[in-house]
Amino acid sequence: MKNITISLGFIILSVLLCGCQNQIGAKRSKNEFNYSKFIFEKPSTLFVFIKSVDIESGKVILRGSDSRKPSTPFIIEWGDGTTTAGLFPQEHIYTDRTKNYIVTVKASYPDSSLYSTEVFVRCIAPQLRPIPTESRVTVTIPNFKIELESRLPLEGMYKFSESLSYFTDDFFTIYPRKTIENILSVAAQVQMNLVNNNVFMKDDNFCQVLLRDAECGGMYSLWYTNPVSFGVGDYGLQGAVQWSSFFHEMGHNFTLNTPANYYFGGKTDGNANAIYSETMAQIFQHVTAWEMINNYKQYGLSKDLAQEIRLSADASFFWTVTSYNRYISSGKNFKTWNDPKSSQDETSGVFMTLAYKFFEHVELEKADYCQVLRRMMSFLQNFNEDWHRRWEPDKDSVEGEIFRATMMVSALSYAFNKDLRQEFKDLNFPVNDDIYLELIAAND
Repeated sequence: MKNITISLGFIILSVLLCGCQNQIGAKRSKNEFNYSKFIFEKPSTLFVFIKSVDIESGKVILRGSDSRKPSTPFIIEWGDGTTTAGLFPQEHIYTDRTKNYIVTVKASYPDSSLYSTEVFVRCIAPQLRPIPTESRVTVTIPNFKIELESRLPLEGMYKFSESLSYFTDDFFTIYPRKTIENILSVAAQVQMNLVNNNVFMKDDNFCQVLLRDAECGGMYSLWYTNPVSFGVGDYGLQGAVQWSSFFHEMGHNFTLNTPANYYFGGKTDGNANAIYSETMAQIFQHVTAWEMINNYKQYGLSKDLAQEIRLSADASFFWTVTSYNRYISSGKNFKTWNDPKSSQDETSGVFMTLAYKFFEHVELEKADYCQVLRRMMSFLQNFNEDWHRRWEPDKDSVEGEIFRATMMVSALSYAFNKDLRQEFKDLNFPVNDDIYLELIAAND
């Protein structure tokens, strides 16, 4: 590793991030934001999101779904004293656009049970106190075409989308471009800490760029480019800013570029990638949100921004829980090989189960999210040529399935200093005892 000059921003952020290094079981504030309600309470079936916000007219489009299909219309409290009833989509016009609103949606069911959820409507930008961030770990949203370089052959899965471009100024009617860049740079600094500052960097730099892909309905990581980047569909900056999804793609960029001397990216890619790459991106996005929400003042963020990030994280964690419950109810069909001929992702239940179990155990232990994740990453950063060979990224084999499952269960066990083998065997994970003991011993 090269010697580096540590900037003032890095020193300040390192002090702020010291909260990420508490011991397992460290006492937490009773008012702290966490995901326990999703884990320990009856799961919701109601999902709501802001489709679009027109700041000039004040028109907001609200969309959602509820798999329980309540027989009565949803009640929508728009936050400005107006209440309406109906099915999705719903529209509303705010006459006062000098403040922000929380919309509450309520559902009632035939068994007389009730459920409500919230979404955030932003009409004015948050008032921030930007803090210095380390110059080599920043995120920018360029307003011009970026010429990307690739570390990998530009073919197959590594080709650049022809619709990859940049976000023009008309996407920043509420949030200034620089404000979003600052918030994402804070998130990047958090994630650099979570990955133990152990990533591959070209020219001692891990700056990321957020690029537009107008033909994309979601987001995707371009972890192998210089500069490191991620593509975002237009929805990412329309309506509610998709903070949690941004943190997810950035999580891919960090975890696929670690460890610095033998990174996962390019070695576990392909049909067998998801049990590592998607598990870790899920965990990183929700731990990043947890850290920023609970320490928003120290990061120079506003209370309403922390609330907006919370609602974004709540919405994405809803799908983590939903996917875990679906894995259980559908028979615990363990699969780490995603058949390219299939229209469905056969691996989603597995990686969502791993992510869910990470958060379930954090809450059961009342542990510090960041400290546990740093410890998990320290295990995974032992990735080497032998692990790569046994991963069998190009083969749908029993041996590969066993090693992938055992490596990830070993990583979680090491993170919590607890043997989780039987718990995952009960979930149909093919954990091999000999491999488990070998991997754990190598980390002691």
